[in-house]
Amino acid sequence: MKKQLKIFAGTAGVLVLGACAQTESEQGADNAAGNNMNEETNNANEEMDENSENEEHDMNEDHEETGEMTIYTSGPGGMAEDLVEGFEEETGIDVDMFQGTTGDVLGRLEAEQDNPIADVVVLASMPPAMDFKEQGMTMAYESEYADSLRDGWYDDDHHYYGFSASALGLSYNTDVIGDVPSDWSDLTEEQYTDEIAIPDPYESGTARDFIAAYINQEGEEGWELFESLADNGLQMEGANNPALQTVIGGSNQLVMAGVDYMVYNNIEDGEPVDIVFPESGTMVTPRPAFIMESAENIDSAQQYIDYILSDAGQEIVADAFLMPIREDIDPHEDRAGIEEIEQLDFEWEYLEENGEDYLERFQGIVR
Repeated sequence: MKKQLKIFAGTAGVLVLGACAQTESEQGADNAAGNNMNEETNNANEEMDENSENEEHDMNEDHEETGEMTIYTSGPGGMAEDLVEGFEEETGIDVDMFQGTTGDVLGRLEAEQDNPIADVVVLASMPPAMDFKEQGMTMAYESEYADSLRDGWYDDDHHYYGFSASALGLSYNTDVIGDVPSDWSDLTEEQYTDEIAIPDPYESGTARDFIAAYINQEGEEGWELFESLADNGLQMEGANNPALQTVIGGSNQLVMAGVDYMVYNNIEDGEPVDIVFPESGTMVTPRPAFIMESAENIDSAQQYIDYILSDAGQEIVADAFLMPIREDIDPHEDRAGIEEIEQLDFEWEYLEENGEDYLERFQGIVR
């Protein structure tokens, strides 16, 4: 029976699988004969299961690849291209890449659920990857680098790897702000009225994750803060980059819960922007990569996972101002290290369970 994709980002409802049930057969008067029949049936079913497993194993070993691996990725731009280029040069495998926001990628996967195309998917948010695994839509693969990865950044069963990560903070215009805020609650002050933004959580998976993680730690007091921020003019300004551009352009003083690597890249380009990480805690958000269960190019996909976890792949991650998953690879010298960032106390499972409901509640507060 074909699996159905349930989009996690709140843009579609749950698609429910139908199930077929076999009716009970009437029992004969002779219980002994019935028991023998059940035993024979069980033996036959066991043999069929074993044959099915063997056939699946043979198919995985003997399958033919298409000659071009397909990757759907939420970027970031530049790093995604560099990873693909390095992979192609090292392996000789051609790659067709679609790049967009996490919402774009999830929407495309939903649209293609009857005819899946992607071999590898890269997202900016962990909960959708967790959800895909629960639906049986990801393929386990234990990379040769699995023993050198940061705890909590990958699936224990090796269905997905958060091969890079960003931290969320308060991004601000250095030409406008002299006294830099130190925490989320500072944004409720009058000096920031109508000049604060947040990436739209319907377009930014990391912003959606932040909302749920903050509530996980703060409870109802967290909702009270969001209401106070809305009263002070908090606006949702598209995905991460458009939100940051409102700060660089001067229409907003700050953007909260924006990804840090974009700020560091803009600092390198000479833009008047910087970032601070709130004292009460923020999120470090791994960006998961995984192989689709429906992948046609399994060998190539496994090689790609190995490449992005390799020394070469992790150096590309570090050069893009993201944090590498490998503990033995140093982050870029001009970015904050993970030990310098106070983190919220939250559980990824909580975010997966509550993210969509909290998204709707947050939208009702801010809009």
